[in-house]
Amino acid sequence: MIIKLLSPILFSLLCGSAFAADGSIVISSPLNGAVVSAKDKVPLAYVAILGTTGDHLHLYLDGKRVDVLRAAKGSTDLDALSVGKHHVCLTVNTNSHAPTGVETCVDITSQ
Repeated sequence: MIIKLLSPILFSLLCGSAFAADGSIVISSPLNGAVVSAKDKVPLAYVAILGTTGDHLHLYLDGKRVDVLRAAKGSTDLDALSVGKHHVCLTVNTNSHAPTGVETCVDITSQ
C-alpha cells in the first residue's frame, strides 16, 4: 500500500529533477581562452534558451554575481578587468533567482 502511494511521488521527483536543467547558453564573445585588454571594457555576447523553468540569467565574474540579464539574447559589457585570469559564467535562474542547473562559463586573461 505504501509503495503504491510513494511511487507516483518518487517518479515526479525524479522526472522533475531530470527536466529542471533543460535549456542552454552560448557565450559567443569572449571566447574561452581569450586575451583581453586590461584597459578596456570587455563585451560579452550570448544567446540562451531559458527552458521550462528559466526566467532570466545571472552573470558571474570570478564567482561573484555582477549582473542580472533579462534578455535571452544580447550583449553587455564587463568593466575593465584587473590583470590576470578571470572566470565568467552565465546561469539560467527561475523568477525567484534559484539556479536551474544550466550554466556556461569561459576563462579569459586580462593583460
